[in-house]
Amino acid sequence: MWIDFMLITLRFCALGVLATLVGLGWLAAEKRWRRAGHDAWVSLILLILAYATLYFLLPEPSLATTIMANLGSFVIACIVQSLFLGAISTKEFATLVTGDKKARAARRVVGDSKPSKLFNRGIGLGIGLAVLAVLIFSLMNVLDAKRVALNAPVTTYASTAKAPLPEVTDTKRQAPVVNTPATVLTQVNNSLSNIPNANVYSVDHVRAQVYRNKLVYVAPLDFDGSFWRYLRYKQVDGYFITDATNKSADPKFVKKPMRYTPAAYFGRDAQRLMYAATANSGYVLMNNAPQLEVDDSGNPYYVSTLVQRYGVTNRQDYRHKGVVTLNAVTGALHFYKNLKDKPKWLDVAVDPTTASGQIGAWGRERNGWWNANGFGGARQGVMVAVTGAGTEGDDEDVTPMLYNGQIYYQQSLTSAKSAQTSVMGYAFTDAATGKSYYYKENADAMTPDRAQQLAKDMMKQTGWKPKMPMLYRIAGKPTWVVSMLDTSNAFRSYVYLLASGNGTQNTVATGTDADTTLTKYLDLFGDSSAATASGGKKEKVQGTVFRTSIDGDTLYLMLNDKKVVYSVPLKNDPFARFIQPGDTVSFIARVSDTTGLATTKVADDKLPQ
Repeated sequence: MWIDFMLITLRFCALGVLATLVGLGWLAAEKRWRRAGHDAWVSLILLILAYATLYFLLPEPSLATTIMANLGSFVIACIVQSLFLGAISTKEFATLVTGDKKARAARRVVGDSKPSKLFNRGIGLGIGLAVLAVLIFSLMNVLDAKRVALNAPVTTYASTAKAPLPEVTDTKRQAPVVNTPATVLTQVNNSLSNIPNANVYSVDHVRAQVYRNKLVYVAPLDFDGSFWRYLRYKQVDGYFITDATNKSADPKFVKKPMRYTPAAYFGRDAQRLMYAATANSGYVLMNNAPQLEVDDSGNPYYVSTLVQRYGVTNRQDYRHKGVVTLNAVTGALHFYKNLKDKPKWLDVAVDPTTASGQIGAWGRERNGWWNANGFGGARQGVMVAVTGAGTEGDDEDVTPMLYNGQIYYQQSLTSAKSAQTSVMGYAFTDAATGKSYYYKENADAMTPDRAQQLAKDMMKQTGWKPKMPMLYRIAGKPTWVVSMLDTSNAFRSYVYLLASGNGTQNTVATGTDADTTLTKYLDLFGDSSAATASGGKKEKVQGTVFRTSIDGDTLYLMLNDKKVVYSVPLKNDPFARFIQPGDTVSFIARVSDTTGLATTKVADDKLPQ
């Protein structure tokens, strides 16, 4: 790593090094050896300072940054060489004062010698080129905006019919993601006390991934930032993993000593190792910190996304993405310049920030920079992502979801005019390939932040806060599924809102679990899909009623000797509300684990048939 950083330093300071070598050569030609030695020491110190600056700041190794760094180093080197070649020594100054004509004829005054004048011109040239470069880069940043946006790998569709929305139908069912990152972080921090040396660790981020065909969150331990604690322990003990779809899931700690982490120091700092290995590759590491992902054997890897820059601008060229992995245990590092070459276990090769930036550039500037940002721009076709309603990205505008075993980042796009609260379309970015797909919304549909606000207003008396609205297709209806959290970030309730319903009473359902909320939501529409959408095995049910409960338009009942809660839609069976404990009933239901949904009317020996 240290040699890599030296090569990176030379890349950024090549012009400065060249100017220094010329100055040292000139001093040697004039046989001013003592001054040449001082010059060499000063230049070496400046190079060491440049090395340290690169090590700590990790500047973006794009073409534009490289050019500006070289011009800056060239100006500094010219200043140093001008001083050493033009300044007079103390002996020369004393001779000059005494009036020695021979010495006066040979004197070298600052700015008066030929090499000094040459380097003074170099200072002016470097500053002039730097100003010119800034102007060119700024201009190209504007001119290339449309080309960069159109180059983004985004496929468009005229409707949402083929959108990768998780579906709930008579043949498919996918449990909503109930655990938000905030919930998982709270649970993990509550579990830290069970970990040895817990007081030296922190857990500040989680990553959604597929682990053994399940959507999970992975949360790594890391040092709390204390250098002295790092010197004492030099490794963290492992990571937490928890189910993303089970509200009762507890974080499980996996003991796996990890030496290479983002908060480590020296040669084990994950981000600096990745930077050193890729900075001279033409790819640029994205700004977010490396994220932990585990393979199906539980081996931990830190992962970062890389993107090339377009031309001399600092705009991302989203056609060319790479990914770098670092084994957190062994330190083995692999850089994949083509995402097709990544290992199969790596689900999230493209991080949320990159996905958000790709859709942001395409949605805003595909018709040109001036159209989107210029004074009097037409804003034709301009779309922006809804911010603050997601769980990932710099602006919290993306939410990871699972569809057919693959993680996608879901985003909602709306008008650039902030007063509008309707969705123009939905974007989904494949986290494995980096390709995005846009689906135009042709019906009236609310934005996720609007769904959050409606859910909050509906449960205002509880004080719960809405989080992570996700779009599902339930019985063919686009539906926002919102999780409600209490002040400790614990899950309390679901709110299902018809995307085109505008929050009216007959388009919203609430419940403490997915099955109950689904039944109540489907009851709102009274269609045949309500009888089959919850899936499960169809069976004939018969027995004596043990307990009953009515919530809205749904009857819940339990039978003796059966650990199943059956839901009966009262809109389809209005007499069922009169069923009492002790009645003997029979009906057909679809049963899944401990829940069942009646698909026929309930026959009761105590009620008229």
